[in-house]
Amino acid sequence: MLTIFQKATILSKAGFEVPACPAEDASAGAVSQKMHDWAKAIETLYVSYVAARAAKSLRDAEESRQTDMLRRLSLSAWAA
Repeated sequence: MLTIFQKATILSKAGFEVPACPAEDASAGAVSQKMHDWAKAIETLYVSYVAARAAKSLRDAEESRQTDMLRRLSLSAWAA
C-alpha cells in the first residue's frame, strides 16, 4: 500500500497541483490537524486520479474493440 507521501509524489508527477505538506509540530505528540487535513486532501485527489485513469483505460479498450470489429466487418465485406 502506498504512503500518503508516495501518493503526493505520484500526483505531482502526473501534473496535479498538490498542496504543500504542513510542517510537523515537534512539540505535539499526535498528528496535527493540519497534517490530517493535508492527508485527506491528498487521498481525495488520489482517488480522483485513479478513477480518471481507470475510466480512460475503459474508453481506450472500448475504442480498440470497436476499431477491431469495424476492421473485421470491412475485410469480410471486401471478401464477399
